[in-house]
Amino acid sequence: MEKSKKEGEKVSFNLSPTSLNTYYQSPLLFYLTYIAKVPDDTPVPVCYGLSGNIIHACLEKYAKKELDMDEAIIHLATLWEKYNLHSHKDLKGEVLNQEEYLQALLSGISIIEKHTDHICEENINFSLLENEDFKIGVKGIIDLQTKQKVDNNKIIIDYKTSNNINIGKEFQRQATFYNYLLYKQKNFIPSKTIFHYLKLGIPKVYNINIEDIKAFEMELNEIASQILAFGKDISNYPIGNIYDTFNSKRQACLNEVSKRKFLNNQISLINLELDRF
Repeated sequence: MEKSKKEGEKVSFNLSPTSLNTYYQSPLLFYLTYIAKVPDDTPVPVCYGLSGNIIHACLEKYAKKELDMDEAIIHLATLWEKYNLHSHKDLKGEVLNQEEYLQALLSGISIIEKHTDHICEENINFSLLENEDFKIGVKGIIDLQTKQKVDNNKIIIDYKTSNNINIGKEFQRQATFYNYLLYKQKNFIPSKTIFHYLKLGIPKVYNINIEDIKAFEMELNEIASQILAFGKDISNYPIGNIYDTFNSKRQACLNEVSKRKFLNNQISLINLELDRF
């Protein structure tokens, strides 16, 4: 996640695929995470994020030829132990199956071998909007930019380690986000973007065109302008969905909801008193 920081009196943060999806889920949670930077207060499952990061780290090193296949497998086992994946429980109260992630790693290696000219984990960022309170940038890290050996077409690859294929708007938005970054930074659009679900062995292909990118740029600017208008006042940010399983700031969200209910009740009581006169 992109953490905000203060530059003088300004709060600086980036709109990324993660933070943008957070805003759509709950502007209040976005405020608490990226503007107020409140600490986590609710335990959430960490095994999914850790295991996904391990797979990404192994595949990055393999694509860069820093590790061969056997070394990548050993690296996975080393990181699995380092981050205690043998003890972190999932939503079912069970530990993750390391063998499934080994197969996911091998699937990722097979995909890498079908491509060439790898650019791994490139961090692309630039400024978007700012005012006296905020400095808002755009940032994304692309798993793999590469060329297909079969036709030499440039594509984007994103590795997924989830157990099901997500067809929601947030993943379409993520694919468009990556294409937008490359268009703005390098002035080209990949022939396609593929989300590879490594544990399932299934690709999800997105074909993004210039019209999609222009519409997305307008969307980003509208969101950024909305945040500038809301400002630093937490009460301006709609609550949205704060009951997500992975909301590590749920208590802070609930405290704000309670505060708003109390203030609304007080206003209602005052209005009732005024109506008597």
